[in-house]
Amino acid sequence: MSELTSSQQNWHTLTADAVSKELQVDPAQGLSEAEAAQRLEQYGPNSLTETKEEPTWRAFLRQYKDYMRIVLLAAAIGSVIIEEYTTGLVLFLLTVGSAYAGLFQERRAADSVAALRKMMNIQARVRRNGQPLEIALDQVVPGDVALFEAGDRIPADGRLLLAATLEIEEAALTGESTSVLKDTAPVEDPEAPLGDRLDMAYMQTSVTRGRGEMIVTGTGM
Repeated sequence: MSELTSSQQNWHTLTADAVSKELQVDPAQGLSEAEAAQRLEQYGPNSLTETKEEPTWRAFLRQYKDYMRIVLLAAAIGSVIIEEYTTGLVLFLLTVGSAYAGLFQERRAADSVAALRKMMNIQARVRRNGQPLEIALDQVVPGDVALFEAGDRIPADGRLLLAATLEIEEAALTGESTSVLKDTAPVEDPEAPLGDRLDMAYMQTSVTRGRGEMIVTGTGM
């Protein structure tokens, strides 16, 4: 089996039939339980990797790996040496403020990931052995045929097979506040930005209207 979740694969440029063939799945049947279990073992759970929390003091010191902060700190020390104490103090406070700003941004990003991880503790609907089935979100694998409708969250990244008046809110990815009307036609441009890949749906975006089906192309991290 090819590397199904390769980030280099331009799934949005392929037809639905080509994606089905590449991921070795019949959309009408979905994966078998045996094949799904094998892919889960191969690619791992559809969840975000947890990392050990770094102590605050270490995270703060790490901010000084940044070249500009090192330059400012060196300038502050140099000013003190030549007895320009006011200038040295100002430069030192600038480095501290900059380091705290960097630390704050990192913490906000970590909090966002933690919130996303909590949101992922939900069920997903997939088609397996020809039947719709509810499974834990972390059990979704590449090649699964996922089913969703208004009010659901997309369980993974995937190529749309069906888009019945399907609209998805993708503000977290694209910054666009309005929902996007989806389509199943391939997008020819391999470099098309996420917002223009109308035949794709992405993990944890929200379905605001209609219903859809997709083949999962990427899971987890």
